[in-house]
Amino acid sequence: MSDERARTWALRRGEPGYPPALLDLGTDVPGRLFGCGNRTLVGGLELGHTVTIVGSRRPSSYGLRVAEDLGRLLAAAGLVVVSGMARGIDAAAHRGALAGAGVTLAVLGSGADVVYPASERRLYRDILSSGAVISEAPPGQRPEPGAFPKRNRIMAALGAITVVVEAAQPSGSLITARQALKLQREVGAVPGPVTSRVSEGTNDLIADGAAPIRGAQDVLDRLLGVGIEAIRRCGPPLEPELAGVAEAIELGSRTCDAVAAASGMVADGVAVALARLELLGYVQSDPAGCYSRTTLIPPES
Repeated sequence: MSDERARTWALRRGEPGYPPALLDLGTDVPGRLFGCGNRTLVGGLELGHTVTIVGSRRPSSYGLRVAEDLGRLLAAAGLVVVSGMARGIDAAAHRGALAGAGVTLAVLGSGADVVYPASERRLYRDILSSGAVISEAPPGQRPEPGAFPKRNRIMAALGAITVVVEAAQPSGSLITARQALKLQREVGAVPGPVTSRVSEGTNDLIADGAAPIRGAQDVLDRLLGVGIEAIRRCGPPLEPELAGVAEAIELGSRTCDAVAAASGMVADGVAVALARLELLGYVQSDPAGCYSRTTLIPPES
């Protein structure tokens, strides 16, 4: 038995508090929803203020960064962020929403009181601190075959727009996108490198007519109207030398030597600049020693 079992509640179709957006599923409407956490949140979901973010369980560092930033900025703007708490993009979107002091809702393939994957127990508890976890599976149930594609229709129905951050071909995230389209919801996709396997699905979605999502502002423009601004995250001022190194990374120089060649600086100086930029939050490095820009922007001068 889960340690969350005592806090589980249930909503039947037709009862007050049952999310009206799920009624669009027609004959496939869940008869009951089980949940943990903020029941009032679930009952008060408004379709126009809810965004579903999904993507690969094996994302790139770029995908993780984009998903977290989308979750953070959209939650800070007042939207409810829905995802599936899976490793990778889903978990990053939830964490971003929490970092933005916003509200996030997880839809599980297991019972709502069963933490799956188990490695995300801390995230699960953080979500419950202000948001909720729901499932149509009864309390205590482990994921069964087909549970995740089945739960994807719930995520698709709850979001006014489903944003796919990264997805290979085939992918469960693309199933969610197709279900959203059937429900006449909007679908957006984050463009990625044409050489990246985990961007094949998102680039195909865009080619087929999905909205290109370059950042939170594109989502806000579609849901709330042009002019509703996302909260942009500004960092501390950068001296010219640091700004030049940050620009070199943004333009594709990913290693210390590559930045030195692009900037004309000596390698030792570049190494110091990269360390400072990482501490300031402007760049991040991966285990291979390659650097990439974060979405932190310098303040306007």
